[in-house]
Amino acid sequence: MTLSRRIPKTRYPLGIVVIVVLTATRCATLIASLLDVRDSPLADWLRDGSPLPQPATGSDFEVIARILIVGLLIASVLIVVGLLAHKEWAWALAIVSSGLILAIDLGWWWAGEPRYGSMLMNSVAVFYLNQRDVRTALRGMVPTS
Repeated sequence: MTLSRRIPKTRYPLGIVVIVVLTATRCATLIASLLDVRDSPLADWLRDGSPLPQPATGSDFEVIARILIVGLLIASVLIVVGLLAHKEWAWALAIVSSGLILAIDLGWWWAGEPRYGSMLMNSVAVFYLNQRDVRTALRGMVPTS
């Protein structure tokens, strides 16, 4: 199978839609964690879905965690914008950030503070990021048989 015919970049495969939704949800979890929102089941679910738990105020980890959360938030926003614009770099940034977050999640799991929501979202994102239709759509090519 060869990739030969260019297609207009207006159609989004299901995989890209799923990745955009998951990444937008990640943005919401990171914002909820950063702002430490509370007092509703949705707010608690969003905050708990962040790849980094809420650090104790005044701890050394607090500054590092906030820097990481802001960095992941910026990367996630860039991924959403890039995928909607059909940019190849968005795929690379998405796979790197999902891998990094999965590594962080495994570390928290090992430490006894699992982040199951984050693990699930990023595992599904990695699955869809590796689908052929997602990769070919971002290159602007369709497979020809």
